[in-house]
Amino acid sequence: MKIINHNYINGEFINIDSNENLTLKNPTTEQEIAQIFLSTPSEMNQAIECASKTFESFSQTSIDERMEILQRIHDELIKHEETLIDLAVLEFGATITTTRRRTKNAINLFLVIKEELKNYDFIKKDAYSLTRKEGVGVIGVIIPWNANLAHLCSNIAPAIALGCTLVIKPSEFNALETQAFLECLHKAKIPKGVVNVIQGTGEIVGEVLTKHPLVNAISFIGSTKTGKKIFENCSKTIKRMTLELGGKSPTILLEDANLQEVIPQVLSSAYSNSGQACHAGSRLLVPKSKLQEVENLLLQNIHKLKIGNPKQEETQIGPMINQTQFNTVQSYIKSGIEDGAKLLCGGLGRAEGFQKGYFVKPTVFICTDETLKIVQEEIFGPVLCVLPYENEQEALQIANNTIFGLSAYVFSNDETKALAFANHIRTGRVLINTATSKAKTPPFGGMKQSGLGRMGGKYSMDAFCEIKSILF
Repeated sequence: MKIINHNYINGEFINIDSNENLTLKNPTTEQEIAQIFLSTPSEMNQAIECASKTFESFSQTSIDERMEILQRIHDELIKHEETLIDLAVLEFGATITTTRRRTKNAINLFLVIKEELKNYDFIKKDAYSLTRKEGVGVIGVIIPWNANLAHLCSNIAPAIALGCTLVIKPSEFNALETQAFLECLHKAKIPKGVVNVIQGTGEIVGEVLTKHPLVNAISFIGSTKTGKKIFENCSKTIKRMTLELGGKSPTILLEDANLQEVIPQVLSSAYSNSGQACHAGSRLLVPKSKLQEVENLLLQNIHKLKIGNPKQEETQIGPMINQTQFNTVQSYIKSGIEDGAKLLCGGLGRAEGFQKGYFVKPTVFICTDETLKIVQEEIFGPVLCVLPYENEQEALQIANNTIFGLSAYVFSNDETKALAFANHIRTGRVLINTATSKAKTPPFGGMKQSGLGRMGGKYSMDAFCEIKSILF
C-alpha cells in the first residue's frame, strides 16, 4: 500500500505535519491501495504566502518564457501518459476508454493554451486610452474527484500563461494520480512557487484557501452546495470567482427524433463517467405518444451495456468512487421508489454478478411528477429519470424547471428546429444531435445555480485576468 505524506510547496516535496490520514480503496475490488495524510491550516498558509511572493517575479516573465514552460509540462506529461491513465482507473474506477480520451485531452490543453497565448490580446490602445489585461494574482483552485487530471490541467495551463501563481487543493481521493502529476511538473522544472499543492480536506485546508486575503481568485469545480459556501467565504475579501457547479441536465427528444439512433446516445450521456458527471443528461424528456417505444428501447439498450472491471476495453460502466458515493446513490434510488416513481429497470443493491466493488445497477425511473427529489437533485450516479411531455411548450417548461443550468441535449431530424428549441433552454451549453461534441475549446460553465464564469481555451485565460484602463 502506497503512502502519500507530503505537499508540494515552492518546488519541493515537503512532509505533512500531521498524523491525520485516510485510506483509499480500489473501488472495483475494495482492496486498500493507499494511505493519505491530511494537511493542517498552517501548511495551507505556507503555500499561499509562497505563491503570493512568487507572483511578484513570475508575473513579470515574458510570453516566450511562459510558452516554454507550457511546452515543457506537456512534453513531460506525455512521457508518463500511461501511468496517469492506470492510476486514474485504479483509484477512481473510470473506464479505461473514457480515461484514455480524457487524459489525452487534458495533456493537450497545455499546447492549446500555448497557441492562445501567442496571439492573446493583452493590450488594446486608441488615441486616449490603453486597456491592459493582467494576471489576477494568486489563484486558489479546489477540484473534485471525477476528472482530476482534466481539472488540474485546465486551471494550471491558463494561470501560467497569464503569469499567475496557484495554490491547489485537489480531492484527497485522487492522491495517487495527483502525486504522479506533480512528479511530472517537478521534472518539467517549472519555476519554484508557481504551482503549490496541498493535500487535505475542504473543511480544514479548503476553508483557509477561500478566506485568505492573499488569494486573489478562486476556481472551484464541485457541488452547488459547496459552491454556495465558497461564494460566502470569498465575499469577505471580494475574490474573483469561477464556479463550475452541479447539473441536472435535460435531454429532449423532439417529436421527429429517430429513436432507434438516439437512445444509445441518450444512455451514453446519462451514464457518462458511470453517471459521475456534472453534465450527464440525467433527465430524459419524451413525447407522451412515444413513451412506450422509448421504454422498450431503453430496456433493449441498457441490457447491452457492459458493467464491470474498468480496466477492460469493453466496459462501459464502472463502479462509484467509494462506499460513500455508492450509499448516496442508493439513497436516491430508495427515494424514487418510495415516492412512487415507476422503476423501469435497475434499483437497489449492487449490480448483478458483483460481490465486491461499488457497482450500482444502471437505473431508469419513469416520472410523471417533476417535483420528485430524484428529478430535481443531482444524483451523481447511473440513474436516469424519464419525463413525458404533451407538446414542445411543456417540454421547454420541464427542461427549464430546475435550479441548475449547466448542459442540455436536443435531438431532432430537423437541425433548424432543434436549434430554435435550444435557444430557449437556460443552460450554459446545449449539444444538438450528439452526446459528445468535437469542438476544441468551447466555453464551459453554467447558468443559474450551475455556476459563474466560463472555462475553456481563451475563456479560461479571460477568467484569470484583471482589466486595467490607462487614460491619456
